[in-house]
Amino acid sequence: MAVYTSLTSEQINRFIQRYQLPPLLRYHGISAGIENTNYLIKTTEGDFILTVYEHFTPQQAHSYLDLLQQLARLENYYPEPIESGEGHVLQEISQKPAALFRCLAGGSVELVSNQQIIAIAEALARLHLSSPQLKFTEENPRGLSWMQQSAKKLLPRLNKEDAQLLTDELRYQAQLKEKKFEQGVIHADLFKDNALFVRGCLTGFLDFYAACYDAFLLDIAIAVNDWCVDEQGFFELNKYAAFIQAYQKIKSLNNNELDYLDIFLRRACLRFWLSRLEHHQSPKVGEIILDKSPEIFRDLLRQHINRAKVTRNK
Repeated sequence: MAVYTSLTSEQINRFIQRYQLPPLLRYHGISAGIENTNYLIKTTEGDFILTVYEHFTPQQAHSYLDLLQQLARLENYYPEPIESGEGHVLQEISQKPAALFRCLAGGSVELVSNQQIIAIAEALARLHLSSPQLKFTEENPRGLSWMQQSAKKLLPRLNKEDAQLLTDELRYQAQLKEKKFEQGVIHADLFKDNALFVRGCLTGFLDFYAACYDAFLLDIAIAVNDWCVDEQGFFELNKYAAFIQAYQKIKSLNNNELDYLDIFLRRACLRFWLSRLEHHQSPKVGEIILDKSPEIFRDLLRQHINRAKVTRNK
C-alpha cells in the first residue's frame, strides 16, 4: 500500500455516498506497500479502506475483486469489496478504478509467535486446497522469464560481487524449467504486513493484487522468507519447521516437493531482490511511499545458498 493519488475530503465524500455511507469524519493515507493508493476512512458507521488502483485497467481490477468475493465466501478473514447502492464493487475516483472495503479487526505483526506462524501456514494451506473452486487464471507476471529479463537490465548497475551472485543464481534456477509441481491460485505476496491478528488469531488475509496461477511451493517459499526470519534478517530453522509442519496438517507435501522447497526459497529471494532493485532504481512518484530494501533478499539468498552447502558437506 502507498499513496500516489492525492484525494480531497470532497472527493472521498462523493465516493462513499455511492455506498450510502454517512459523511466522512476523517481520513489519512496508508504508507505500507508499493503498488496501489490506500486511504483509511473513518465514518460514524465504522472504518473503511479506499483502494485506488494505480496500474490496473477496470477489467483487471474486476478480476481481482471477483477473486476476493469468491474467497470471502470461504473464510471471514478475507477482505470483501463492498457493493455500492447500485450493486457495483468497482467505482472510479480521480479517473482511476477504485474499491471500498470494510476494515478488518486486528493489526499486522513484526515479532511473530509460533501460534501466529501456525495460523498463517494453515491459512495458506486452506487457500491452496480451495484453488480448484476458484475462477482465477492470471499467469504469474514475475516468473523465471521475467527474472531473466529484469536481470539483464540490472546487471550493469550492480557491483561485481552482486552481479556474480545474480548470474550464478539465475543459472542455478534454470534447472527448474522442466520440473512440474502442483499449481493453483497463489497469493504470491504473503508478507507479515499482509496479515492481521488479534493475538494469535488470524483476522485478515490481505492484498491479493499479486495473486496468480503458479506453483504452491513458490507461495510457501515467499511466505517463509518473511515469516521465518528474525529482526536481524537471519533465517530461523525452528520457525521454518513449525511453518511446514502446520501447513502439512492441512495439505500434505510429497517427497519431491519437500526436496525442492529450499530451491524455491532461493527463487523467491531472487524474485523480490530483483523487483525491489527495479523499484529502488526507478522509484515511483508518490505522496507517501514506503521504500523496501533490496538487500534484505540478497542477503537472505546468500544464507540459503550457504545453508545448502553446509547440508551437502555433512
